[in-house]
Amino acid sequence: MIAFSIGPVHIYRYGIMYLLGFVFGYLGFRYIAKKKYFEIKFPRIQHILEKELETFLIVLFLGVLIGGRLGHVIIYNLPYYLAHPKEIIAFRSGGMSFIGGLFGVVIGILAFRKAKRWHVRDLLVLFDILLVLLSIGIAFGRLGNYLNQELYGILVSDYLPRLGYPLFSMLQSINMFHVYPAVDSFLRVNTNWLALFFEWIVTFVIGLVVFRYQIRQRVWRPWLWSAIFLWRYSFVRFILEYFRADSQLEYRGRFTISQRFFIAFFLLACLLLRKSWRKK
Repeated sequence: MIAFSIGPVHIYRYGIMYLLGFVFGYLGFRYIAKKKYFEIKFPRIQHILEKELETFLIVLFLGVLIGGRLGHVIIYNLPYYLAHPKEIIAFRSGGMSFIGGLFGVVIGILAFRKAKRWHVRDLLVLFDILLVLLSIGIAFGRLGNYLNQELYGILVSDYLPRLGYPLFSMLQSINMFHVYPAVDSFLRVNTNWLALFFEWIVTFVIGLVVFRYQIRQRVWRPWLWSAIFLWRYSFVRFILEYFRADSQLEYRGRFTISQRFFIAFFLLACLLLRKSWRKK
């Protein structure tokens, strides 16, 4: 949806949310650089945060933008886009994939690492820092979905209010059930609010706890937070798929297309956690 227009130029709500996500991510990186947490053990990371942050963020931006769009095109509706190739670059029509964006960021950082000749350990630590701040970007992304009336939830069934009026009334008072006027006039589960809480607030708080613990103990376990993030986020997204109305069309057997990816991410996270805790 259009937020406002300047002459013939339209500024979209989702674009504003993306911009705010990168601005706050930039400020987060700057704060970490100022504190010099990594100056002794990881001087290359400290150098990037202080001297090459803008270049690194451009790589991240391109990874999110290109990867997110191509992920949506390839994973969810490739036959349509092959028949209508011009629609692939029609960003205004919507269609961005977290899974594709994640792959895009990984590829971008790997290319950046090759150009800078980093050690693998530096790369893993940088991923940890990035994923702590990524939850901020996720928050703005979900707010953009809410403003655009996207990713709306399933219908609230007729019997749900009768299960327990006080509980139902309380959930409704905090907007956990919501009518999406752009979709229809029925009361639906507000999956945007659920995602905002579980994908952002809980993840961000856990990320800060793990980050501060490692900084205070002066023992950084590479990929520990990356593994925890993948483990939590995959689990949460897997469950939320059952409450999203748009995901009901993605079922291939028992699981949606997205859920299959999140199962793989969850198993990868378990493997990384095991390796991290066994590593001295």
